[in-house]
Amino acid sequence: MTRRWVAALAAGWMLVGCGGGGSLPDADRPGTGTPPDGNVGLPDPGPDDPSTSTGSLWPLTVGSVWVYDIQDPVHGAFQKEVTVVDEREVPGMPGTRARLVHSRQDRVATGVLYEEYSYQTELPNGLVVRLREEDHRDGMLVRTTTWSPATVKSLARAPTSLPWNYQSAVQEMTVLGDGTQEDSDPTYAWHVLEMNVTVNTKAGTFTNAVKLRRDKLNDAGEVKDGKERTYWLVPGVGKVREEGERTEELVRYDIKK
Repeated sequence: MTRRWVAALAAGWMLVGCGGGGSLPDADRPGTGTPPDGNVGLPDPGPDDPSTSTGSLWPLTVGSVWVYDIQDPVHGAFQKEVTVVDEREVPGMPGTRARLVHSRQDRVATGVLYEEYSYQTELPNGLVVRLREEDHRDGMLVRTTTWSPATVKSLARAPTSLPWNYQSAVQEMTVLGDGTQEDSDPTYAWHVLEMNVTVNTKAGTFTNAVKLRRDKLNDAGEVKDGKERTYWLVPGVGKVREEGERTEELVRYDIKK
């Protein structure tokens, strides 16, 4: 157990239930990369539509579905289906509600059905964060992960201008299926590389994508080898392509209003 985790316990951050507690990112928290006003350089939402008139870069509307073709160096080629199930209270976090997102991956090469249940919410500053994640293999719970503060998952709104960079440090707590606990303190750097990018996918050609990169950093602040991911996000559609640790390409989608 790291000294940082012991200090966090001493400060009063404690586990609740199976997966543990957490919090949303604090605009004044040092090291998150968020300015004091919490804006992080994203436009304010419109008065009627919190994801702006062009639609969210990461829609979390209940019933929305995305299907991706995956090319994974370990698990081979397979499909992933992502569905926003509903809004509910996050287990272990009384009073905190988020959208439950279910991911089903039939990993053909290894013969494994992998399912992920992720609790996500959009913050007023336009960041989408993940509060809790539960991983299942062939119907069995194998891992529950929580973060303090909640870890950045993506963007919901494009920045007002470039360059746009954001860095977040979190305490990650993992409880394995046998009850074993692990902790780490990853730091991620996010960069919007381009806007209004054209990207071709099996679901169609999109001309207004935001190209976003996420780097996982080591203790020296350098990008870990093989830990870069690049995303193409389209307003009103969401993620249409991902490259890096594996490749994901959107095949079809159904976004609910």
